[in-house]
Amino acid sequence: MERHKQDYQLTSESILKPVYRGVLVGLVVGVFVGVFRLLIEEIFTRVRTLYQQSHDNPLLLLKLIATSLIVAVVVAVLIRSDPDIKGSGIPHVEGELKGLLHPNWWSVIWRKINGGVLAISSGLMLGREGPSIQLGAMAGKGLTELMKTGRTEQRVLIARGAAAGLSAAFNAPIAGLLFVVEEVYHHFSRKIWITALVASLVANFISLNIFGLKPVLAMPENVSFLGLHQYWIYLLLGLFLGVLGYVYEKVVLNMGKFYAFLGKICHLSAPFYVVLSMIFLFPIGYFFPQLLGGGNSLIESLPSSSIGLWTALLNLVIRFVWSMLS
Repeated sequence: MERHKQDYQLTSESILKPVYRGVLVGLVVGVFVGVFRLLIEEIFTRVRTLYQQSHDNPLLLLKLIATSLIVAVVVAVLIRSDPDIKGSGIPHVEGELKGLLHPNWWSVIWRKINGGVLAISSGLMLGREGPSIQLGAMAGKGLTELMKTGRTEQRVLIARGAAAGLSAAFNAPIAGLLFVVEEVYHHFSRKIWITALVASLVANFISLNIFGLKPVLAMPENVSFLGLHQYWIYLLLGLFLGVLGYVYEKVVLNMGKFYAFLGKICHLSAPFYVVLSMIFLFPIGYFFPQLLGGGNSLIESLPSSSIGLWTALLNLVIRFVWSMLS
């Protein structure tokens, strides 16, 4: 009887402790990522409006270009001061969990927030998913240092933070949990599942209180679906997107060679390639401001828009090419 009681207490403690830490990670990550997402949305809306208004005010366009170039230089300086904030941040998280990288968590957090907000809200065709995951992971790492946990627990907290970061970025706690298990941690354990889910739910709760209950990609309720006899269209779409995704990944991974070539011509070091990205963006911002940014607003507008096939293909090409440049 006494033995069963002790076993029950040990089981309760082994579950409650990870849950408590999952709640703590979720709260911290929810605040960080919530602020990150809020700043991006508020500033980007104003930048896109300025591009639209610049058609009637050429001076406004010049001011916008000058400001964007200053922003690019600031982002470049942040990258040069800490290379661990480059890119999406997901490979950095995986490297951290494998013991290959050991970034300074606070350095990454404040530079990633500032650099990410400036880069994404300026109109570069970038998403907040990767940065949010890295912010969450680094927040988890910071908590491990404050609590002085061991290496094993540190890896668990980093994974929790990554899940919470994705959850807060898109109000998708289940997606955050599955992403960590499939892509980041690569290990099925009860401890990871429970704590990552708790952290994701808490971060999602914080996000919902900031942005409301509206889904990130809100689709109208009266959308009609294809009939069973039309499902072959999904097969063709899957094949097309699979090939497109493969090409996209290959080009993105080799885009550095293109910028290295331009960098030699312009005498720019790697961190300052962002200046070239911003210059490439100006004509798109002027002629196609609706295509700027991460693409959420563009996706939401599609069900109610009446664009033709050629316009849709043009939008696809622009987003495909300029997102790789970004």
